[in-house]
Amino acid sequence: MPALHKPSHEMVAQALANGKTQADAYRAGGYTFQPANAHRLCTSRAVTQRVQEIVADRVARESRIRELAIEKAALSDSWIIIRLRHTIDMAIRGLPVYDKHGRQLTNLDGSPIFRPDLAQANSGLRLAAQIQGMLVKRHEIGEPGQFTRMTDQELEFSLIEAWKALGFSEKVIQDALTAKVVTKDQHDSR
Repeated sequence: MPALHKPSHEMVAQALANGKTQADAYRAGGYTFQPANAHRLCTSRAVTQRVQEIVADRVARESRIRELAIEKAALSDSWIIIRLRHTIDMAIRGLPVYDKHGRQLTNLDGSPIFRPDLAQANSGLRLAAQIQGMLVKRHEIGEPGQFTRMTDQELEFSLIEAWKALGFSEKVIQDALTAKVVTKDQHDSR
């Protein structure tokens, strides 16, 4: 979808895509803020579709840029994971402890004393868990309650558009739409 025909509507859509509130987006379009008018424009079909398109284009562009940067830096998953694991191990082991004269302190058996950096180790472990997909960052897309006001067809269309924007294949989308939902009662009776 190309830019909206009215430049002021396009500016509102751009502002909403950048995370502005309806009031700020309405003002960015050059309008004097009136809550009802701002809501009507910001939730109009043309503006909301344009916002979704802008966000989807931005996600696709950032993904391409990230891929090019990874290729240019010659980074691979294994390289990152190996170095991350090494960094976590170093943080857990810690840095050597020195006395006020600069001599490394040792235990009674002569082994050096280290002070672990557990905050850094925890941060590294959290990053490793994110890389492995163990942690999922969840956030609401759209306005609160937006999906409750949709019909089943509108909700399905919205899901399909979101999945396409995320890069899912047509086969995966069709499989997801035709998947049988098993309720807890049905699962327990098996």
